[in-house]
Amino acid sequence: MAVVKRERFEIMKTLYIHIGTPKTGTTSLQHFCTENAQLFEEKGYSYPIFPHKFKYINIMRNGYFLSYKGYDENRNRDLMDEEKFFRQGMDFVLDNFKKTDNIILSDESIWNVVFKRGKPDLWERLRKEADAHGYVIKVIVYLRRQDSLATSWWNQKIKIGKRVYSKASWEKFVSDPTRLELNYYEPLKIIEKSVGKENMIIRRFGKQYFKNGSIFEDFIDAVGMKYSSRFVISEGQRNVSLVGNAHEIKRILNAIPDLSDQNNTFFRRIVIAMSEQRADLKSETMFSAEEALEFMEQYREGNRKIMQEYFGKDEDLFDMDFSKNKKWVLDHKEMEKDIIRFMGRAIIELRRENKELKKRVKATEIELSEQREMIRDIQAKLDNPVKTMLFSIKKKR
Repeated sequence: MAVVKRERFEIMKTLYIHIGTPKTGTTSLQHFCTENAQLFEEKGYSYPIFPHKFKYINIMRNGYFLSYKGYDENRNRDLMDEEKFFRQGMDFVLDNFKKTDNIILSDESIWNVVFKRGKPDLWERLRKEADAHGYVIKVIVYLRRQDSLATSWWNQKIKIGKRVYSKASWEKFVSDPTRLELNYYEPLKIIEKSVGKENMIIRRFGKQYFKNGSIFEDFIDAVGMKYSSRFVISEGQRNVSLVGNAHEIKRILNAIPDLSDQNNTFFRRIVIAMSEQRADLKSETMFSAEEALEFMEQYREGNRKIMQEYFGKDEDLFDMDFSKNKKWVLDHKEMEKDIIRFMGRAIIELRRENKELKKRVKATEIELSEQREMIRDIQAKLDNPVKTMLFSIKKKR
């Protein structure tokens, strides 16, 4: 492991750590930062891609080393492995500070790992790192209204499959969503204790809250840059939510015993395709107006404290009007149709794959036939070398 010389920087440097929260456009922002890395550099910022790689983790999640949890072959925590990546990552940060004044790290799992997943000392460790080397840490947090986050997070778990809650009904999940940190106030105060209130950059997730309605422009503003038309915004990979009965179909499929990764991926493609064609159902939610209000009341006090302390306003953090909520309800007649649609799509997909395989097999057979012909020709020449030599001499004349 390369050792970076420990030093303090004469000019104050800033390490921006964007920690989500989950389901607040983090992946899109990571694409944006990566695509605009050169423009960032021109403005004195770096969104570095780290040399270490993690299985199943996109390299654009450059802050993942902070939340990484290692396990040995017996599924016990491997703290030495975690420490290795933490040290490598922080040394890489120091090395990059020699070339730039501002570094941006991003990973939404950092939000939950401190409060729910066994790294309670992370923020204090980061503060000590910053103090030792003379840079400041600023934390960027996007907060999504809790009912919307719960719906989106559960939907994502169902869609992905083979994860916690991927078999759970909505009613079971929402009665105890313990894997999510939905009480925002207390975690923010813990972070604030380590980095200071002046270094907390709190943003609300939602087009109505973004600067000029754009999450990208809002993020650029959060890190202190000036937005311009030079920034590139591509569509990237869309994260399609399951709508209508698609999530219920996928939830039941997730419970198939010994469901393989390959079959899970196949099922996911089908339900995503179903959802993409039902734009008319995107307005549906898992909460009725009354349920949403009841759910949000348990977080209202903390949300108002956030609004008072970080925004300087004595009002609700989020819009609390749920009158337009259209709750998803299982309709057995419509479910019968959707099951038929699912089967139809699955058959079409299998026929398409079968056709592609036949084309590949045919191409392979032609290639093998040509190779056999070449082998026969070579064998014939080896069987009669004198004749082959005379033929070659005659051909040269």
